[in-house]
Amino acid sequence: MTSTTRTLTIGVLALQGAFSEHVQLLRRAFAVLGTAPAAIAADVRWQALEVRTPLELAACAALIIPGGESTAIALVAQRSGLLEALRAFVK
Repeated sequence: MTSTTRTLTIGVLALQGAFSEHVQLLRRAFAVLGTAPAAIAADVRWQALEVRTPLELAACAALIIPGGESTAIALVAQRSGLLEALRAFVK
């Protein structure tokens, strides 16, 4: 890794639903990016992260929210102390 390499973390909200499958697909996509021409991906190290806490969310450049029942997701996010951090992240 060179000194100009940066890490981009893509988070997957891991409160309910098929978050594991989303992380697996991200990792497969990152493997493809790793074989892309140097001009596309040479300076980026990609990372997938299961997000369950505000601290994990803060490490993300982007967030994938797997499909699910939104009321249940909001309830679990609130109980885990993540709801306000998610609202701030979206803004």
